Amino acid sequence: MYEIEILTKKGFKNPRGEHAFSEILGLGVKGVKKVEYSQVYRIDGGISFAEADKIASELLSDKITETYKTSVVKPLDCGCGGVDFKSRNSYSSLSLIEVWYKKGVTDTVAESVVKAVKDLGIKTDIKAAAGHKYYVYGKLSGNILHSIATKLLANTLIQEYKIK
Repeated sequence: MYEIEILTKKGFKNPRGEHAFSEILGLGVKGVKKVEYSQVYRIDGGISFAEADKIASELLSDKITETYKTSVVKPLDCGCGGVDFKSRNSYSSLSLIEVWYKKGVTDTVAESVVKAVKDLGIKTDIKAAAGHKYYVYGKLSGNILHSIATKLLANTLIQEYKIK
């Protein structure tokens, strides 16, 4: 399985990251310096790395404002579902919050990716999932990160999150 992360190129605005940063400040959270956002996709099926790279470059990213990173990951399991914060007081100055749809919830973006991959000429049947990564800069406690995830970034009725 491949993970494709779409990143904003340097010199261009990251509006979803800026919006998340503003919302976090609106919660009264202190210590956050910046938030960066990236869209992430997981593609599972019998495709090659070259085909995954083609999907990233020709379908999922904007050549002008975005770049991408393609990597091999373990099978479709975001490993999400909350974190036990009782044993942790704080994280380093960079934390990652990943948000994915729960199993059984319709992921319309992923469904569109599956259809568009066929249009690219890749006939192999694939599965896809679409998620979000928020890079939060600032030394924050696990409880604060959990609060940010549940109040702003993830709809916990239909989405799971993981804090790294």
